[in-house]
Amino acid sequence: MKPNNPSVLIVDDMPKNIQLLGSILKKEPLEIEFATSGKEALEWLDSKHFDLVLLDIMMPEMDGFEVCKRIKEKPETADVAVIFITAKTDIQSVVLGFEAGAVDYLTKPFNKNELIARVRTHLTLQRQKKMLEENSALKDKVFSIIGHDLRNPVGNIKTYIDAFLISGMEIGDDVKMLLKDIANLSEQAFSLLENLLLWAKNQSGRLSSKPEKADITELITNAILLSQNQASNKNISIRNLPMNKTMAYFDPEQVAIVIRNLLWNAVKFTPNGGEILIAIKSLDENKKNFVRVDITDNGVGIDPDDQKKLFDPRFHFTTYGTNNEKGSGLGLQLCKEFIEMNGGFIGVHSEPGKGSTFFFTLPVLPS
Repeated sequence: MKPNNPSVLIVDDMPKNIQLLGSILKKEPLEIEFATSGKEALEWLDSKHFDLVLLDIMMPEMDGFEVCKRIKEKPETADVAVIFITAKTDIQSVVLGFEAGAVDYLTKPFNKNELIARVRTHLTLQRQKKMLEENSALKDKVFSIIGHDLRNPVGNIKTYIDAFLISGMEIGDDVKMLLKDIANLSEQAFSLLENLLLWAKNQSGRLSSKPEKADITELITNAILLSQNQASNKNISIRNLPMNKTMAYFDPEQVAIVIRNLLWNAVKFTPNGGEILIAIKSLDENKKNFVRVDITDNGVGIDPDDQKKLFDPRFHFTTYGTNNEKGSGLGLQLCKEFIEMNGGFIGVHSEPGKGSTFFFTLPVLPS
């Protein structure tokens, strides 16, 4: 047999039962071993990996419940699927079996076709579970590489180029233009990596919201400063309407990422010489107070059918900006997840050829 075939351990103190089970399963692509006691079964499990154990309940010295319990207690064998083969059909025995860690049970005398079907089903589930675990481990490794081996050098390139551009050194216009293009590309790459890492953490449940009372205007001011280089390259003006200190209840780090993403998108889809306007207003909804932030541009606008896809994770929606800037499509989905984690709502009003307003709300007080 091929070494990759699933392995099954049959445990029964009656040799004739082992012989019967073995004869039924011998035509299946399986590696089959046998044990006539609980002690022998545990010794087998210590020396060899098994995908499935067919385990009799009524055995001398150590019954099947105890064997199953010990299998599940050890980290090395906890993932092994256990199916009880038993003549005991009372509800209490069935419940005890599941409490011990079994995934299924078959009653004696068992049906040949039912036995084969259940063995196949649980081996398939085991294989799928193993594949998911391997894929999850691979995904974690990939994101670790992105986070540590890519994010830092891309960020350093961006920092070095920015420092060189503001140093005042005499360089030709062609070189200066080239460096500005490289700076913009590194900015886009860094933003993509940041969004990808945050989205991955959020999807895996490793990212939580830590809301507090904070001033939303400070985040807007910082986001404008961070976007100034990109905006100036396209001669785009960013104006924020006169706004006083505005307190709301949110996670500052998450909402800062939202504002930065929305503002960068506005710059991306606004043509050279365009304008972006940021405004804050108060709302009362369902007897609750909210702060609403609007980021409005006079850019290319969005088709009504495409607007429905922007925040929907089922769609990978991304387009090029007015200067051919690239995006990942993750930014707006990340924004939606962060705003909803903070008890708010995010949306868009847009008209093709006239521009877009992306807006989000945040609660003034904790819910």
